[in-house]
Amino acid sequence: MTFLYNLWYSNSLQYKLISLMLYPFSLLWIIIDKLKFLVIKPYTSHLKIICVGNINVGGTGKTPISIFIFKILKKMGHNPIFLTSGYKGKISKPCIANNDVTLFGDEAIILKNIGPTVVSKNKLVGVKYIENLNSKKKIYDIIVMDDGLQNYSIAKDLCFLTIDRKSLFGNEFCLPSGPLRQSLNSCKKNINKIILTGNRNFKKNQTIFNSDVLNSYIKVEKVSVKKKYLAFSGLGNNQKFLDTLKSANYDVTLTKEFEDHHNYKENEIIDLIKLSNDNNLTLITTEKDIVKIPKKYHFKIKCLKMKIEFDKNDLISLRLLLKQKLND
Repeated sequence: MTFLYNLWYSNSLQYKLISLMLYPFSLLWIIIDKLKFLVIKPYTSHLKIICVGNINVGGTGKTPISIFIFKILKKMGHNPIFLTSGYKGKISKPCIANNDVTLFGDEAIILKNIGPTVVSKNKLVGVKYIENLNSKKKIYDIIVMDDGLQNYSIAKDLCFLTIDRKSLFGNEFCLPSGPLRQSLNSCKKNINKIILTGNRNFKKNQTIFNSDVLNSYIKVEKVSVKKKYLAFSGLGNNQKFLDTLKSANYDVTLTKEFEDHHNYKENEIIDLIKLSNDNNLTLITTEKDIVKIPKKYHFKIKCLKMKIEFDKNDLISLRLLLKQKLND
């Protein structure tokens, strides 16, 4: 992952040359994406569908933003339900998630702890599954889809693009020479609003695609008792977690990074606990990681609770946009 991160985000001449060599493959990626958009006829559900997605490979804060929007919808009197693919989970057919992280994947468990969550590898099948749940008695009125901007088989009523304000679009190339799942020109035609995510201490970019953006920030509880920490995570962007700890004044002495959606083996947790004990450190990780660790070890590990907050005016704009689109 370090090589790919450097390839996509570094200003080094060496990585720029490698990226340019891979660019013909990126053109093929763009052509395939365009053909899918032109050929696939989107299905229109009788339920409202809100998509929170990204254009970059890796973490941009989709799930926390999905949760934030879900909570706003509840306060507005709606009955939303999450739809996610259950990445790295083992389900074969759409179903409502329970606490089995091996079966449903980490993101589904986090969403399920907030509200009802349907997991479906095929999101179109998942939409129809939710419609079927409503067939006898109307329970849900809005589907909050975690990821899926590049899924052209489903018509969406509202699309949010989440972008990490530190990384932005990297070198702005599509896979494999860059981190983008689709071209910027293609993406900007299919979104309603951009939401910048990440830490407040990075420079805000007020305009992207020549349009205003909504500014969201990670909020965590600051350190009250001084300790030294061993931080570990398996995220699409582990550095964001470390930056968040630093901005909240956590004294991180050692770090251990795993691949995105890493499934922890018991011996790995035992080794981390031993390493922290040997160095008189406190283990700390994320909510996304803790759900994949057996509960008998939780008392040895601090879980950093992260919340999302918006600038006051941006929060008002978000609420107005939701009200406008959901009342169409």
